[in-house]
Amino acid sequence: MNRAMSILAIIFLLFASISCNSINTRRGSEILPRKGYVFVKKLVNLKRCINEQCADGSFRSVGSGFIVDITHEGSYVMTASHVCWEDPSGYRAGTEVTSKIQVETLDGREYDASVLKHDPRIDACLMYVEHLVTGVEKVVLASEKPEEGDKVYNIASPYGIHYKNVVPIFEGRYAGQRGDRAFYTFPAAPGSSGSMILNDDGELVGLLHSVFTRMNVIIVSVAYEDLMRFINLGISEDKSQREPQIERIITPAPIDKLGIPY
Repeated sequence: MNRAMSILAIIFLLFASISCNSINTRRGSEILPRKGYVFVKKLVNLKRCINEQCADGSFRSVGSGFIVDITHEGSYVMTASHVCWEDPSGYRAGTEVTSKIQVETLDGREYDASVLKHDPRIDACLMYVEHLVTGVEKVVLASEKPEEGDKVYNIASPYGIHYKNVVPIFEGRYAGQRGDRAFYTFPAAPGSSGSMILNDDGELVGLLHSVFTRMNVIIVSVAYEDLMRFINLGISEDKSQREPQIERIITPAPIDKLGIPY
């Protein structure tokens, strides 16, 4: 009887251990901010005229993005600079380049977005989306950068793959930093650009801007410090401009209160 109880106790402890390990393994994926993801679409129109003869064309490119702040009027969205911005210098002289940005939420709603700030040096872009305030969530910024070997997650739409309420989630590791670039290992492809990189607590630590195409698993990101600075400064500057300017009416104090003889 005692032997049977001992065996049952051992089995129970093994089961509990396996269950706890399973819970710990799943913890990160269960708290990821999926509703903070957006699919980014850029429509570029081109027009070039020579001797009053004009030709025009257009093309579309896609990427990933994520929400970093939500106000009563709209949301701030991050993506890569090359996703949101089309550089006119990349075309022949005299080419007129215009572009329109749209974002699509996880549940399939589409909104126009406006570019507030972009920095090609670190390949980061901050956009504002009016009226996007419900059915989404803010991606929390991590208080510190990851350590080498830490587990990370990526929510993105490689090759534009995404469906209503469905978006790929990848798991990988933080490999380290060199200069102003951070390196990670997880699968990625065109369309992943601008996507969020999260720590095991579901907090933002990086923004994917490129991948080594020969392997498709070595990721280059904006350095943690540069990304946090770009986001915080960009949002702060824009909010200060959106605040209503209140005129201060100063009522002159009576002369006797100012201590001026009369």
